[in-house]
Amino acid sequence: MKLIRLNKVVFFFLLQIISVFSLTAQSKDELEQQAYDLLNEEEYQAAYSAFDALVVKYPKELDYKQKLGICCLKYTDKKDRAIEVFSSLKESTKDILYDYYLGISYQSNYKFTEAIKYLENYQSVVKKQSKNDENNFYDAATLAIQNCKNGIDLVEKKVIADITNIGAPINTDESEYVPCITTDESVMFYTYRGKKSLGGKQNAKLESDEKEGKYLEDVYVSYHQKDGTWSEPKSVMSINTNGNDAAISISADGKTIFSFKSTDKNAGDIYVSELNGQEFSKPIALNSNINSPNYWEGSCSISADGTLLYFASERPGGLGGRDIWVSKKINGEWGPATNLGAGINTPLDDDAPYIHPDGITLFFSSKGHQSIGGYDIMFTVKKENNWLPPKSMGLPLNTTEDDRYYVINSDGSTGYFSSNRAGGIGKQDIYKVTPGILGDKPIIALLKGVVYGNDKPISAKIEVLKIVQKENIGPFISNAETGKYLMPLSPGAIYRIKVSAQDFEAIEEDMDFENLNAYVEQNKDFYLYNSNKTPSDTIKTVNTNTTTPTTNTTVAVNTNTSNSNDSSPCGGNSSLPDFTPLKGKSLNDINVYQQLLSIAGNYCSTGLVFKVQVAAYRQPKNYNYSHIIDLGKVESNIYPDGITRFTQLEFTTIKDAEVHRQKAINKGQKDAWIVGFVNGKRYSLEELIMLDFLGKSIN
Repeated sequence: MKLIRLNKVVFFFLLQIISVFSLTAQSKDELEQQAYDLLNEEEYQAAYSAFDALVVKYPKELDYKQKLGICCLKYTDKKDRAIEVFSSLKESTKDILYDYYLGISYQSNYKFTEAIKYLENYQSVVKKQSKNDENNFYDAATLAIQNCKNGIDLVEKKVIADITNIGAPINTDESEYVPCITTDESVMFYTYRGKKSLGGKQNAKLESDEKEGKYLEDVYVSYHQKDGTWSEPKSVMSINTNGNDAAISISADGKTIFSFKSTDKNAGDIYVSELNGQEFSKPIALNSNINSPNYWEGSCSISADGTLLYFASERPGGLGGRDIWVSKKINGEWGPATNLGAGINTPLDDDAPYIHPDGITLFFSSKGHQSIGGYDIMFTVKKENNWLPPKSMGLPLNTTEDDRYYVINSDGSTGYFSSNRAGGIGKQDIYKVTPGILGDKPIIALLKGVVYGNDKPISAKIEVLKIVQKENIGPFISNAETGKYLMPLSPGAIYRIKVSAQDFEAIEEDMDFENLNAYVEQNKDFYLYNSNKTPSDTIKTVNTNTTTPTTNTTVAVNTNTSNSNDSSPCGGNSSLPDFTPLKGKSLNDINVYQQLLSIAGNYCSTGLVFKVQVAAYRQPKNYNYSHIIDLGKVESNIYPDGITRFTQLEFTTIKDAEVHRQKAINKGQKDAWIVGFVNGKRYSLEELIMLDFLGKSIN
């Protein structure tokens, strides 16, 4: 039998026809009960189909048509039909209530001027004094009018941005929301609710209930792959239970994740888990300064230095609804929370804070401020220790639906958020936006790399001190399995970095970001040794600018080389390596350079030395090397091409020369590279590779 392949559009069209036949085959009472149940359960898409079938069969039943209109407003893909439904009701009944619904319908479809006309007409008839009537929407109309005025203003200032649904495999036909990314955008945790939820459908007592139960929230994780796609998401089993477990935030370095848990007896609290190797620990509730008794706390964000926690709460003492609060860590514990005040919070709901690693840029979602309806994404910047008035991220990022949980990567180029806007794949989807921020980009230094102990990745403590301010940051911990760490540092300070681990000698190094004026990303590997491994060479660091808009690019390196055969007279390995894999390749490629250091980092030979070249000028008087003079004598030589080249010290191996090159870079000498000399004649490393170093005659 020949199979017929249907395209997606035809498939869903046939499903809709089947659904309509199924609904119309039911009795009136059965269909009515199903429709109202679906509406009460907020299953708006299914409720829309049910009430649409009722309206077709019983067109004189006005309540069916009214509920159909409400479903149109809630089921965002049908919100344009809401205008048609409520216009028909208004014409047939002259009920002023439908002026309100028409106003909301026009607002939802961005027809703000028409919306204001109907909403104001509704208010002129329905007096505020009778607002205690459950069918009186006077205050709701007031808010909607303000939303519309905000919308008119934002339409004129429409932002140029590229907004895309990130699609499969993360987004499905169910609910995905609250994206939580590491600051380098390599990992995304998020909240999922649907058929894959642990425990299946459950009732309020967390008992299995396939008929009336609901799917609860779980935490999922996906990894950003080299080709730009996201990996197949996986459930985070160490966090998920049969109850509500939602991802709400992750630290910039990806080592700490915050989750939300709620039960039938608890409105919801914030929990924390720590990464150990590849697994997160079981969640532990934060203390009572964060989780207040009997009140909801459900979103948060931790500062990059780990000292401040911004979170949303419904506790008393706020300005109304949900407010954003902040707590400072004191002696390892979260201290009393402080409300961020009227500059940030409004009488309406303010939720979903996200503090950027720069420490001064705060995003949040609000029903107040310049919202055009529901939650809109706002941002503010701290200057002179005060938050500036929040601004809307504008159209088209914000819609008349709920747009929430905004996060951006470290350089501000990309943002992620979740929304129930029209055109999505499921009930809620995760979206990507570029650029990620309006106005000036964040200024931070993002350090990342690997900590090695005796040339193997280890877990180490990285303590950071702002030298002048005498302010401690962290500590940060490298991953126990991979040795990787991620550490954002703010501008305006000189940092002293101390790396330590049990049984290894600690190392310290200063890094100057006092005058940093643009985003910079640096790869920096740390090498620790115990006394049995290398008695004299305990400091080996690698400093690489892989993204530095304001400086020249240096090569990323990894001096993880073998120390075998160190008994040769020159102090290294005199066995000639095989340079075949490197020939014809550029050492500006990070992987090629790392391969060179791995293959020949310890190679040495009589008559061969390596020097660190720090400058080359046709007019050498332009070069001032006072910033590196404490590292050793700087020599200058004029070559036949008329260029004066400056070098500093000489070494018998590339590995030792590399250690010195990194010291020069850390002193601010960004242009520093290694050159070889054979019996006094200068060669680039690429030339030596092509000649197999001393394996061929060099003349």
